[in-house]
Amino acid sequence: MRIGQWSIASTKRSILNGAEIEAAEKALSLPLPEMTFGNNSLVLTFEPSGFGSRASIPVTSAGPDSSASTSAPDSSVAADSQIRLAFDTLTALGQVATGEGWEDRVGGGVLVSMAEKWSKRVLSDIPLSTKPTFRPSETHEIPLALLARQDPVLDRILFYDDVALFEDELHDNGESILNARIRVMPHSFFILSRLFVRVDNVLFRIYDVRVYHEFGSNEIIRECSGLEADYDEVKLKQTDLSPLDDANFVYQALGKITAAKADQEPSTPSKRGKPWPGLGRRVEVLTLPGEVSVESASKGIEQMAL
Repeated sequence: MRIGQWSIASTKRSILNGAEIEAAEKALSLPLPEMTFGNNSLVLTFEPSGFGSRASIPVTSAGPDSSASTSAPDSSVAADSQIRLAFDTLTALGQVATGEGWEDRVGGGVLVSMAEKWSKRVLSDIPLSTKPTFRPSETHEIPLALLARQDPVLDRILFYDDVALFEDELHDNGESILNARIRVMPHSFFILSRLFVRVDNVLFRIYDVRVYHEFGSNEIIRECSGLEADYDEVKLKQTDLSPLDDANFVYQALGKITAAKADQEPSTPSKRGKPWPGLGRRVEVLTLPGEVSVESASKGIEQMAL
């Protein structure tokens, strides 16, 4: 779809075939998840009037600040003004820490009994990017109250999609899922990319990247947050274990556990070694190039093309 100065495209196809898997694993030096949707993507492109270029922005992946995908520049535009936000599987997997000593470099690894079967592919996927595209902010917040509003006119959904990026059942010992969801409303768009990891009898982890933009403004807000708890902490008092497969249920549980721990005395150091760098929350802002007007956004809604 196109709305104002934004174009939004989602691609959803089947999992990679044998030849594609072989090529991807060779390029990444990494065994792929059981279900790798390597041709799936969610791409948003901002084209300011009178400008042209393509700059790929790190917005999502399996880690706290991994990079968006890159593509060949469009020969019809310059290379420093067009903003492209991309969520795709192989770029996310390309940020996974691998090789000897990854635990010392990155942290967050967990030794489990079935680890040899996984070929080191599941819990090391928390890289740190060095691309300072978004700047840290202590004053910006995503307007959750606005996003929770359900006005049938003001908040009607113009476009929605849920794009699967990969899924892995960890040899029947849990699951690891990465997806990206978007909804576009007359006033804004909101994206949630979530990595959900459940290792049975070991731990839960959730890493969320939320991206928000109000049409007519010149800023994109990105919030990155990571939560973690032992498996038994989440399972506690659960006679029905089926909710443990629900990322939303686990997210709420992890939030309560984290809040409760924050009110307690500092705990003893983790027995897992170097802490997972994805823990915590940060908010960052990207300023769009060129001039952005409310009039442009409203015209885009009127002339919206699907």
